[in-house]
Amino acid sequence: MKKSSTLILPQQWLLLLLLVVGSFRAVAQPTGCTGNDPGGNPATNGLYAEYYAGYFADDHAFFTSGPAPLQRVDAQVNFAADSSWGNIAPPASGSLTDPELYSTRFRGSIRIPVSGSYTFYLTSDDASYLWLDSAAQDLPALTSRAAINNGGAHGAITQQVTLTLTAGYHNVLIHYGEYLYGNTLVWEWASADAGIVRAPVPSSVLCTRVQNARQLPLAITYSPNTATASNGTAVSSGVPTVNDGGLPITAFAIANAAALPAGISINASTGVLTAAATVPTGQYSVNVSLTNADGVSTFSGVFSFTILPPPPSGCAGTDPGGAAPSAGLYMEFYAGYFMNDPAFFTTNTPSLRRIDAQLAFGNGSSGSGSSWGNILPPASGSSNNPEDFSVRVRGSIRVTTPGFYTLYLTSDDGSYLWLDNAAIAVPVLNSQASIDNGGMHGEETDSTTVYLTVGLHNVLIHYGESEGGNVLRLEWKNTDAGIARQVIPQSVLCSVVQPERFPPLALSYSPATRTVVSGTTQSSVAPVVDANGHGPITGFVLANAAALPAGITLNAATGVLTAGTSMTTGTYAVDVVAINAEGATLFRNSYTFVITPPPPAACIGTGPGGQGASAGLWGEYYAGYFDDLPNNQAFFNTNTPVIARTEPSINFTTPETWGNLVPPGQGTEENPDFFSLRLRGSFYVATAGMYTFYLTSDDASYLWLDNAALAATPATSAALINNGQGHPPIMVKDSVMLAVGLHNLLIHYGEYVGGNTLVLEWSSRANSIARQLVPTTSFCSVVQPVRPLPVSLVRFGAKASGPGVEVTWQTAQEIENDYFEVERSADGRSFEAVGRVAGAGSTSSLRNYRLVDTTPLAGLSYYRLKQVDFDATTTYNEPAVVRLTGGTDRGPAASVYPNPSHGAFVLRMTEPAALDTQLQVLDMRGRCIYTETLPAGTKERAIRTTSWQRGVYALRLTNAKGSSTVRLVVD
Repeated sequence: MKKSSTLILPQQWLLLLLLVVGSFRAVAQPTGCTGNDPGGNPATNGLYAEYYAGYFADDHAFFTSGPAPLQRVDAQVNFAADSSWGNIAPPASGSLTDPELYSTRFRGSIRIPVSGSYTFYLTSDDASYLWLDSAAQDLPALTSRAAINNGGAHGAITQQVTLTLTAGYHNVLIHYGEYLYGNTLVWEWASADAGIVRAPVPSSVLCTRVQNARQLPLAITYSPNTATASNGTAVSSGVPTVNDGGLPITAFAIANAAALPAGISINASTGVLTAAATVPTGQYSVNVSLTNADGVSTFSGVFSFTILPPPPSGCAGTDPGGAAPSAGLYMEFYAGYFMNDPAFFTTNTPSLRRIDAQLAFGNGSSGSGSSWGNILPPASGSSNNPEDFSVRVRGSIRVTTPGFYTLYLTSDDGSYLWLDNAAIAVPVLNSQASIDNGGMHGEETDSTTVYLTVGLHNVLIHYGESEGGNVLRLEWKNTDAGIARQVIPQSVLCSVVQPERFPPLALSYSPATRTVVSGTTQSSVAPVVDANGHGPITGFVLANAAALPAGITLNAATGVLTAGTSMTTGTYAVDVVAINAEGATLFRNSYTFVITPPPPAACIGTGPGGQGASAGLWGEYYAGYFDDLPNNQAFFNTNTPVIARTEPSINFTTPETWGNLVPPGQGTEENPDFFSLRLRGSFYVATAGMYTFYLTSDDASYLWLDNAALAATPATSAALINNGQGHPPIMVKDSVMLAVGLHNLLIHYGEYVGGNTLVLEWSSRANSIARQLVPTTSFCSVVQPVRPLPVSLVRFGAKASGPGVEVTWQTAQEIENDYFEVERSADGRSFEAVGRVAGAGSTSSLRNYRLVDTTPLAGLSYYRLKQVDFDATTTYNEPAVVRLTGGTDRGPAASVYPNPSHGAFVLRMTEPAALDTQLQVLDMRGRCIYTETLPAGTKERAIRTTSWQRGVYALRLTNAKGSSTVRLVVD
């Protein structure tokens, strides 16, 4: 007979799918599957499933601690893929297609078709257990009675058991927990007696009703489920709410009485728990057993007592929850990670509140995760390793000895600590935290050192745990008070938040800096202090004494600071604490001592800041970057400096060498940005000659000397060195002829962002000074007055004239001019006197002068004019270059090719030199930029010119027979 076919529409497929997954209850009940499921609904195919947040970690009491957030009927226990669970978030975390951190209890019964041998397979990732018959009704279930124990966190593992079962219904209980990653759970069976090949247990033999169920007590709830009392005071719980399972409760008992102190008891009739006044300090979790006519059920951790020592002195009022003060801190626990957002704790509601004796929690070096106690919910994870939660900690700390306390906050993940008024600010700001240990990270410790007066100081801590470790630890140290680093003890903690305090508001010294010559002593003026309207200032403390030399002291009554004679050179920023009746305030960088060596002997007078003469330059710091502005050099006249102080040397090579420049700088104290600096003063030249200055900066810098440094708005074109514009560290150099004496110096510098380098160096070949920092002993903090040039030189020149060299010059004005001396040099460095011509004293008429060198040097020579006043003050002019040819040029002959040169050239000797020959390359200012000795017999020498600037150069060859010069053009 031919079977008819039936077309199934898409809508019918959807209906059929709903029937399979067991979420549609209009399914025909299997034979004998009558009555109600554990949720009170009519029994149907499948198992009654309850889903909980967190991983039960093989603790079967986990499933009796409270109702499940999600209940449903599952047609089978056949979750082979991550996505086969459907939508179980919440209570699961993770995603819809890959749920994590949840636990499930399956209850009901299985109909065995025929009596015989049956093998059951339970596959899971992570822990799973299977109980049958009477063992499936224990409350809580017992591991020892499980038919299959597949416990522990692990990957997908299958465990099996073979049992002989009679036909009919047998009760079933399955516990499963998913920690992380895979979430497999499959329950299969096989039976040769029943002709069943291994396959998932089908929905058709499953029933959501627990057969012949004992009416055991099902639940007990205390609200609130905690009580806190000080030692010596009795405290009791409220009357619990009980689900008796259908039969009246005949007795209440403490199940873990042996582990609790004798003073904790229960009223056997009402279930009220009491901690007597004799119960010692500690935290005690109570397990309660309920008895009815069908048996006993035990419920773990349903209530906890926290017995605290008496609160510290002054701890009065009520805690944030409205309770009497306790020794400890008030803790509020929230579901989820706060992500460094303080508003999280005011826009969400805590689901657990309690008093904790100390902050010493976690699975890091401080102990195991179980030190948190049972915080599920709101935390997920397990009671031994809670995760994905946040905590707000409030209260105060009692200080009995005033002084500097170092606080350490250790956490995994983010944590913050606020003190005093910042702890009660609305809103709370991360920027005001004393410790910012925020972000998701492993176990890390951050610390701060603060001055605390006697009394109670507010403390606020925000902490969040995402996953992994869950460390939170608060420690302190005060060597002066005899406190080694340790967890802050319960005896000084108060659960009450203190009212706002009014410590000193402001402190200032005027001036805020003083320059002290080493070997002398100087003091500040007394500071001006705003006591915030709450009584006079009662004292001052030198806050950073450990970081300062012993010679800096503070008068505790007046606040006057003194630098003694023993001080070594350097810049020292002083932090001062001001104290009134309400508390203490730390004022960082209140004052600066700059200790310098004695200035040059000629350094006298008053500097730009009104300070006495000292070694160093006067520095003024401004907010903003000057070099991007129109008329940028005028920036320093149109703005007001925020910091002014003497700088002993210009050697700022790393961000931290600047000290604290915030404000006026932006960025951080360790790396200031977006500021500008003007440096003024002078420097002393002990030996006249040519000096090269090197100015290295990131970003813009400029250097002016002598009268150019005195302009109200110095011209950029007049700068000896222009190292302007934003750029990474760049060194720019230039050379200048300097006479003996003091020379004015002006530097403009600006830091935009990034690095903040500023270094000033010099060198002088003529005076054998290798490139080095301009020494502090050469600087003078006083700007020298404008000095009219003793001689106004109109022109100066030198030229070959027959066998000699004629030197001529003209002056337009002479002041106290004693004489001129003409000097010559073969290399532009070492000069010798040729002759002397008397000056005109003082005159404003044009005067012409002439001197002939009758025995000139062969080849290339340099001539300069030395002018000497009646007081022996000496000045020099720029050299003039002369080349003598013909019979006087008896040196080695040579040629150069290519010429002009683009990057390299070859020097070819016309005749190989019979003697060692010195090669010098000189620019048109007479400066020697290259020198080398060519051994006797040299024919050719290749030389690279890539580092030379474009221009005309002279190649001078000199040996014992004479010298010759070759012209080279570099383009």
